[in-house]
Amino acid sequence: VDELEPGIAPPDSSSDCAESLSCPAPMYIKGGEYLGEYSNIADIAPVLGNEDFGLDFYEPEFFLDPITWATAGTYEIALKFDVDDFVDDIFYFCHIHQFMTGRMKFVDSEGNVLKQDNIPLIPYEYDVISEYDESCGTVGLGDFTLPNPQCPETFVCNKPEGAVGNFAGCLDSMNCAMAVGMTTNVNQGSAIALFNHQMIPHHQNAVNMCKALMATGELSSCEDISDEGSSRQ
Repeated sequence: VDELEPGIAPPDSSSDCAESLSCPAPMYIKGGEYLGEYSNIADIAPVLGNEDFGLDFYEPEFFLDPITWATAGTYEIALKFDVDDFVDDIFYFCHIHQFMTGRMKFVDSEGNVLKQDNIPLIPYEYDVISEYDESCGTVGLGDFTLPNPQCPETFVCNKPEGAVGNFAGCLDSMNCAMAVGMTTNVNQGSAIALFNHQMIPHHQNAVNMCKALMATGELSSCEDISDEGSSRQ
């Protein structure tokens, strides 16, 4: 599937926009400033056909370290799809992270979907969050609730009632998932490969722990964690 670029007309449309480099394309904006030359949105920049729609300046910044990226400004994308005879779905996706996509459907002025069928097809299914994961605020824990034959009877002892006890139960499932994920063979005779096979489930667990903590509603900012830690040291 082609990407949206000024020089690529939507497939099977009658538009000649490619000749004038004016086809629908995302316009990349940082800190309120448009980074390209092409425009089909006059409110952002004068309408102009051009190959430069800002991606070459925008995308490299997503390889910056998190602190630099988070303080670099606000990142935005604007898109005006003005080819009327194309109604198939389009996708947002990430060049950097595989399988991070979302399907977008066109609607009319009343919000009615123009094409119900999912076209084009994609060669994989989207993840569906389990009811258990929804309750924890996590991903991928549905198969690791306790009791589980691959895990100890419990990881967190003396669970209280209420929200903290529910959070502790979610932690049990996270730790079970991590224990299963980190129980591996040595592959390729490589210390680097073994490191990766251990570290990936370890960090997946850390991400889930953060998501579950946020879902409790106790955390209003990252300072809450540092303040609580300092008071108990």
